[in-house]
Amino acid sequence: MEYRLGNSLRVKSKGESLELTCPSCGKKVHFGVFSNMDRRLAANITLLDCKTVYFLVCPECAGVFTVDESKGDSFKKGQKLSIGNYDLKPLKKF
Repeated sequence: MEYRLGNSLRVKSKGESLELTCPSCGKKVHFGVFSNMDRRLAANITLLDCKTVYFLVCPECAGVFTVDESKGDSFKKGQKLSIGNYDLKPLKKF
């Protein structure tokens, strides 16, 4: 379960990745990196599970992939090398 502040359809651009190989089309591209939210509801309730979902979009085939939240947080802080070819996973519904 996820609680978001503001518009839940809001997507923010986080920049472009370094050149990676797309698992769908096999081309080397710079993925666009996006996240679903920037703000969290801070509470000490164990029932709340708020996570930022980072997803990458291939500019060639429009394939959509995700990375772990820790990798996305590092990327957001300016560490472009935190996302590599082996970090890309299929995006699941959330």
